[in-house]
Amino acid sequence: MEQNCYYSIASGSSGNCGLYIAGNTRILIDLGVSVRRLTAALRRLGLTIEMLDAVLLTHEHIDHVKGLATFVKRHTVPVYATKGTAEALLTKNPDAKKLLRPYWGGETFTIGTVDVQSFLTPHDAAESVGYILRTHAHTFGFATDLGFVPSAVQKLLLDCDAVVLESNHDLDMLRMGPYPWPLKQRVGGSHGHLSNPDCAACAVKLAEHGVHTILLAHLSEHNNTPVTALRETRAALDAAGLACEVYVAPKDEMEHPIRFQLEVQAC
Repeated sequence: MEQNCYYSIASGSSGNCGLYIAGNTRILIDLGVSVRRLTAALRRLGLTIEMLDAVLLTHEHIDHVKGLATFVKRHTVPVYATKGTAEALLTKNPDAKKLLRPYWGGETFTIGTVDVQSFLTPHDAAESVGYILRTHAHTFGFATDLGFVPSAVQKLLLDCDAVVLESNHDLDMLRMGPYPWPLKQRVGGSHGHLSNPDCAACAVKLAEHGVHTILLAHLSEHNNTPVTALRETRAALDAAGLACEVYVAPKDEMEHPIRFQLEVQAC
């Protein structure tokens, strides 16, 4: 098992979940997979669920909390969520109250050796957030499920070493795809999901300020492909003469983690 890294366990419209490791601190970001699948993924890393320090939720949509109902019945790991997200979850799952640790969106708190800064994101959820996770050695950013990248969010991400960034849809594929028109408007709207070109533009800004690794995440199964997403961001970085490493989070587990330290070669 690697240290100081991020493992993508699941990414996309059908489920999102990742494991952040900083020294002996282990934090799960989102729980959009079954507990059985999570258990299997952790086992391959020599871990169990009870070895996690916390779960961070970005928001209450099912592809981010699919496993929560079972999780709260079987385990004792605290689950952090904004007050808005917590309230939305409790209306459907009152049992979650025993593990939920609600906080105000934008609040900073500490888990183990990691300072966690939340930031609000423009998404059609109760109180959606992304995260900046800081240690003495690195800064890691996580920003998915946002219709656009607000300047305040971009400013936070500029200080990171590595970032997980949404690259949800190709504009032409969304326009010509099978979704009904209202859903197309939702996905492509200001409180929907980040498009490939918007992701690419943000990636250039991040790389210009020293972000060395970007993981493209939350790709749509119907309106994007890994090749399409990677090509657009890579082309934008190459055109700007930037050497930032870019990877795509697959629907299922990544074979290798994304590492944080500059001195360690990217996977």
